[in-house]
Amino acid sequence: MSAEKKHGSLVHLGAGALSGVTSCVLLQPFDLVKTRLQQSQIQQGHSKGLGTIAKTIQNVVAADGIQGLWRGTLPSLLRNAPGTSLYFYFLNHTKHYCLAVEQKFTKDSTRTKLSPSSNMVIGASSRALAGFLLMPGTILKVQFESSLYKYAGVAGAIRDIWRRNGVRGFFVGAVPTAIRDAPYAGLYLLLYEAIKNQERAMAQRRNMLLPETTVTMVAGVAAGLAASYITQPFDMVKTRMQLRPHEYMSVVQSFRKIYMEETFRGFFRGISLRVLRKGVQASLVFTLYEWVLRSNTRNSETPSAKLGA
Repeated sequence: MSAEKKHGSLVHLGAGALSGVTSCVLLQPFDLVKTRLQQSQIQQGHSKGLGTIAKTIQNVVAADGIQGLWRGTLPSLLRNAPGTSLYFYFLNHTKHYCLAVEQKFTKDSTRTKLSPSSNMVIGASSRALAGFLLMPGTILKVQFESSLYKYAGVAGAIRDIWRRNGVRGFFVGAVPTAIRDAPYAGLYLLLYEAIKNQERAMAQRRNMLLPETTVTMVAGVAAGLAASYITQPFDMVKTRMQLRPHEYMSVVQSFRKIYMEETFRGFFRGISLRVLRKGVQASLVFTLYEWVLRSNTRNSETPSAKLGA
């Protein structure tokens, strides 16, 4: 990532929370329908399960009304708002540390951009750490979205998970989640920064002035789409392990079971929803996050702010 004005930790946490809450509420139906599609093979054996996306939406609305598409929004908020905040907090601190290391290694104190490999490392490590810390929220989110669990509220769900599996119940699927999230975030950040640089270079060659919001949104969608496709099989394994931990007991066994029962195509159940959701979410999250940082920079550079020293 390129260097920018250094903001306080609270600014990064606040910007991350705002972007996380906004994207979570707007895109919750995508997550719910994806989870229902991914559970369908569990419910129906070798049959088509819930079938198409349209049929799945119809079933949800018929059973719970239009508001049923937002089932699981509260646990999603409990997971995504602090999760996105922590991700950007870790990302910011890791970025400055890696930039200092690269400046020292290359003996170039004027260096302002990280190498592609550094972008990939800091994206992967930041997402993996934030994801592990918020894993209990991920468990609640997935189980609320599925139709296999009929929780009346978050407190009841926590008690039920604790009663059935103890502490381990809140960390089921942690390995495939990390294997999914770390490469996704690393690939995403690498592609995001590369696409942004290409957009700016192309605009400069054509003597165009692209709004920064346009640059970040286009880069966010493109990077999110590509990274989602690559990491989709791990998303499927994670969901199955979290919905039926007694049937899908380890990463290797889950991969084998899905492949034997559903072939390679089984790993890509719900891919269109995840790709669309991830692409739009990533674009919203990074656009809002960078907008908050730019707004904070402009506010801090007003005449009154400069005279306040």
